[in-house]
Amino acid sequence: MREVTSGAGRAGRRPEKTAAGGGPGYNPRVSQSIKIAGGGLSGLATAVLLARQGVEVEVYDRHRGGGGRFTGGWQVLENESRELDALAELRAIGLAPDFPAIPATRALFLDGSERRFEVASAAPYAYFVRRGGAEGSLDSWLRRLALGAGVVLREGVAAPPDADVIASGPRQADGVARELVFTSDLPDTVAVLFDPAITPTGYAYLFCLGGHATFGVAQVRRVRRLAAAREAAWRRFREVLGEFDVRDGNEHGQFMNFSLPRHLRGEDGRWHVGEEAGVQDFLFGLGNRLALRSAGLAAAGIAGRWDGAAFRSTLLRPMRTTVALRFVYERMGRRAFAAFCSRASRGDFRRFLIRLQRPDAAKDAIARLVMAAWRERHGCRHTPLCVWCRERES
Repeated sequence: MREVTSGAGRAGRRPEKTAAGGGPGYNPRVSQSIKIAGGGLSGLATAVLLARQGVEVEVYDRHRGGGGRFTGGWQVLENESRELDALAELRAIGLAPDFPAIPATRALFLDGSERRFEVASAAPYAYFVRRGGAEGSLDSWLRRLALGAGVVLREGVAAPPDADVIASGPRQADGVARELVFTSDLPDTVAVLFDPAITPTGYAYLFCLGGHATFGVAQVRRVRRLAAAREAAWRRFREVLGEFDVRDGNEHGQFMNFSLPRHLRGEDGRWHVGEEAGVQDFLFGLGNRLALRSAGLAAAGIAGRWDGAAFRSTLLRPMRTTVALRFVYERMGRRAFAAFCSRASRGDFRRFLIRLQRPDAAKDAIARLVMAAWRERHGCRHTPLCVWCRERES
């Protein structure tokens, strides 16, 4: 086991407690030590927010050096699900975004009929961030904040069974991806392929920024065809973008976890955050922003300031909306995707996506019907917080 601390750790002067007091909703546990299982985004973010309130926090991470299953590839911090900018939301939570984040305002969409569509937005529709343990990644930023706040990181060791916060990542594969991370001479590129004949229930992507590239295919269903989808999508990108170098390639798999939680706190009093709680976008599989949002909600709840209305409006309802949109997405054929790409290329792309994903009564109604039809009826491996998840593919 490796214990990592900083000068501001337990041996040093602890931050002044700000969450104590006997007001409404006060939770006396805030003055005690908290153990967190998992050192990913949601676990570390929860740790930082609690430590800054004077709580003694220990984070148990079975991986050494941070970064978990990620190997340095580009990931998306989405900025198109709500009006509030993603970086401004992090500031509001209490996590000043001091990490490299490349704003994305343009992209190339490819459809199944070999047509190209340029999309653009005035404000970023996303920020590209690195994931993994290397310096400059989203994970290393949070790790630095945690150490600076006095959090004790216990690396390479399993969490104790009495951990107060569970942030151990996905419990089952509700969506999968296959990625190749490499260096290249390809100019800066953000390209996405929407072709149900190649990636049924998913899409393929190629991001290259500053010579660092990530190529992948992602699907929610028909995952047995992932290898064939990868080969076909790779050929398509090479045909469209031309020849480019592929150096220092590192291929690996990813998977996502999605279920609707009734709360972030279980009946046993333990809190769950991030994908371990099922928190994820079910439409495109972009979960970084939701994971950090869940950390902010849980940290406030541990401090006695649980906001049920915010949980329902900023986490649960948007997730339900993505269930409705996922239903529509999986029924789109080549013509529908071509129409989607064409529509996205006209006008401001971020505004288009915000309108598409904004919760409303119609999407709520679709979600209710879809959830009744898709419900898993034979048990799942999600947390006890799960009130709905999709039937697993046979």
